[in-house]
Order: sequence, then structure tokens, then C-alpha cells
Amino acid sequence: MESELIQETRAWLETQEDGNYSKSHKAAIIRSSDPFGLFATYIDGMGVRYEYTNGKIESVHYNGKSVDYT
Repeated sequence: MESELIQETRAWLETQEDGNYSKSHKAAIIRSSDPFGLFATYIDGMGVRYEYTNGKIESVHYNGKSVDYT
């Protein structure tokens, strides 16, 4: 059985999704961390796409350019 904190965090994460994307960096970091998942993406107001894997930034994409942090 999951702890109450994990259950509360899962409920919060459900409010922090916009389609397939997280609404904030914080939500993406948590969403991409065990036990909540492995991958998450956040897109900011300028269209910059941040991809997270296992709680860490993996890459940033903007205007056809990418920076990888692996």
C-alpha cells in the first residue's frame, strides 16, 4: 500500500497535466521520478520544450535547436 504522501502527490500531479505535458518544471521533475514515472515534458510560454528523465533534465528544444544534457 502506498503512503498517504505518495497518494497526495499523485492526486496533485493529476491537476498539473495539460494533455501530454506537465504545467511546470516542478511537476515534470516529480512526474519523471520513481514511483510516479520515468519521463515527463514541460513546454513554457515561449515554446521551449524541456524533457526530463528520472527526475533530471535530459534535453531542451527551441526553434529547431536542441541541447542534450546526457
